[in-house]
Amino acid sequence: MSDPRKPTGIDGIRDVMAKAEEVCAASVSHLFGDAKRLKPRAQAILDATTWAGNIAPCLQSDYLVKGWLNRSTVSVVYGPSNVGKSFLAVDLAHHISKGIEWGGRRVTRGRVLYIAAEGGNAFRNRVAALDDPEFFVLSIPLSLTGKDSAAVAVSEVVQHLGAVGGAPFDLIVIDTMARVMGGLDENAAPDIADLIRNLDLIRRVTGAHVMLVHHTGKDTARGARGHSSLRAAIDTEIELSRDDMGQITAEVTKQRDGPTGYRFSYRLRQVELGLDQDGDPVTTCLVEPTLPAEAGRAAVTEAARKALSVLDQTLAAEGEVHRRPQYPGGKAVPLERWREACLAHGGISASDNPDTLARTFRRCRDELEKTRIIVVRDDLVWRVE
Repeated sequence: MSDPRKPTGIDGIRDVMAKAEEVCAASVSHLFGDAKRLKPRAQAILDATTWAGNIAPCLQSDYLVKGWLNRSTVSVVYGPSNVGKSFLAVDLAHHISKGIEWGGRRVTRGRVLYIAAEGGNAFRNRVAALDDPEFFVLSIPLSLTGKDSAAVAVSEVVQHLGAVGGAPFDLIVIDTMARVMGGLDENAAPDIADLIRNLDLIRRVTGAHVMLVHHTGKDTARGARGHSSLRAAIDTEIELSRDDMGQITAEVTKQRDGPTGYRFSYRLRQVELGLDQDGDPVTTCLVEPTLPAEAGRAAVTEAARKALSVLDQTLAAEGEVHRRPQYPGGKAVPLERWREACLAHGGISASDNPDTLARTFRRCRDELEKTRIIVVRDDLVWRVE
């Protein structure tokens, strides 16, 4: 039987809360403006408090891929099965480790660790197909949740490799989320919170961007598989989709401190690595950038169109097929041969000044590369069909 002297219902709740507030208030020291009497934790909070009028804008971004990935943040790359998530993550790791422009965006060169928790020969072949890769690979099963979490050990290894190599790491890819859940439920909020805590530990200790490769559920329209708290906790979300023609598009669908909507479209180009013990070809795929299907062919200047016409003529007359895993299909000509043909042809500029013609050719080449109409690798040039 309840005590009639004690209030019940909402009045009882208010009474309990009021007494709790009195206890909390009694534990606060009244300093009356004497900062020296602050306790250490309160002093740290005071030191972090800033007058709003003194805050200047932050004009510099600590990016790895401008507009896509920043240092010391967490991202998720997700999409349906067999859409090419790992191929994209490997491609990003490769470009960042070498400091090569990616998707028309500036890239800051950085040290990379790729954790291939799924591992296997298929992943080894994806890396082997790259042109002189310069990142580390950790290809073992591990957990980043629960009492068996390897987050501390991974952080220590990354710090060690950073100390030995003379520079900290900038990107850590974890492929895939399902393989590092340690048997916990990705649909349960406490289990996702545990994963996020461990990812944050790695991020804080190493200062690197942590990228998580993940899947969509049965209903792809609902986004990444699992509890919604995952999306709330991350800084960047990149969604992958494939159209009926086989073109894959990666799109930034969440960016905590920047605009969304950046897109990168590509196809998976099959390359041959060699022959197996039975003489059959062993193949894998490389990411081959394309123009978005809805955008059509990008417009270029008149001079660039003339330079492209010269390239077409040179390819028809002198083009040769060069077979290496990182090369596109079709014929190519030496870059210098195309340059000579443009300058000798005299069709890209009305000027007779050699310096003016050289500058015009450089602008045409840059324009055609940025619009992905040509591909230049190892001083060879291809026309993208």
